[in-house]
Amino acid sequence: MHNEHFLSVISKMYYIDKLKQNEIARRLKITPIMVSRYLREAESKGIVTFHVKMPWPVDTDLGKSISDKYGLQECYVLEVLDDRDIRVALGSFLADYFAQILPDNSIVGLSWGGTISHFAESLPYMNVEKCSLLQLAGAFSETPLSLTPSTLINTISKKVDGQIYTLNAPLYASSEEMRDQLVNDPANLVISELALKSDINIVGASMLDLNATTFSAGIVDANGFEELKALGVAGDLAGTFIDWNGDRVEWSGSKMYTGVPLDVIRKAKNVICIAGEMEKVPILDIVCRRKHIHTLITTKQAAVALLNARTR
Repeated sequence: MHNEHFLSVISKMYYIDKLKQNEIARRLKITPIMVSRYLREAESKGIVTFHVKMPWPVDTDLGKSISDKYGLQECYVLEVLDDRDIRVALGSFLADYFAQILPDNSIVGLSWGGTISHFAESLPYMNVEKCSLLQLAGAFSETPLSLTPSTLINTISKKVDGQIYTLNAPLYASSEEMRDQLVNDPANLVISELALKSDINIVGASMLDLNATTFSAGIVDANGFEELKALGVAGDLAGTFIDWNGDRVEWSGSKMYTGVPLDVIRKAKNVICIAGEMEKVPILDIVCRRKHIHTLITTKQAAVALLNARTR
C-alpha cells in the first residue's frame, strides 16, 4: 500500500501526461507490473475517477430568455426529470462547463453545498497551468464530510493540480475579538488579497430554511434562525444572509463571520451560481436581479418559474 501522493503522481503521469507504463516504470525505477498495480489501487481509492462526457439536454432558448431578463452573462437550463437527480445533474454539468472555461494562471473561489460536492466528484483530471483555489468560507463539521468547504477544495485541487488556500477559521468565530484575530492571520489575509483578483467564484444559494446546511449542521442555532427570520432574511448566498431586496442583513452573527464578504465575491470575473430546486426560485430571483452572480446553472422547472416571476 502506497500513500496517496505517490499514487497521484503515477496516475498523473499515465492519464494526464500520457506516458506509457514502461516509461513510468523506467523513471520511477519499478516494474511495469507494479505501475499497473498502483493504477488499479489509485482507482480503488478514488484517486482516479472516470468521467464520460454526455450530451446535455439544455434548453438554449429558455436560458437566453433568463439571461435577457436578468442581464446575466450566461444561463444554462437543464431538463431534469426527477427532482432526486437535480444535484447530480447540475453538478455534473458544471464539471463539464468548468473544464471548458478554466484558464491557465487562474484564481478560483469555492463555496460549499451538496450540488458543489457533486461538481467536485464529477470534475475530470485536468492539465491546467498554475490554478489557485480559495476557500471562500470558514470550516464547519458536517456529515457527510464531502459537503464541507475544506473537503471540497481538497477534492478539486487533486483534479486540477491546484494550489489550495484554506481558510484557517470556523465559519463563525466565538467572539468579535477572535474573529478579528482570525481574519488578520497572515495565511487568511492571503485569501482576502487573492479573492480581490478571483477569475471564477462558484457559489450556492439557499432559502432561509431549517433544512439548509447552515442550520441542519448546527452552524447557526434555532435562536439565530428566529432572529434572521424576524429581520426579514430571504436566504443566503455563499454564507452571507440577504433580505428580499438582495441587501446584506446585519445580525448578531455578522461580526463573527470569517469568510470572504459577498461584495468581494461578486467582483470576480465570473460568479457561477448553481441551484435548481423549485423552493430556491425566490432566492435565485433575488441574486439574479441584484447582479450578485454572472452565470446561472439551473433546471427547466426553476427557469420557467424565474421567467414568470415578477420583478420587485
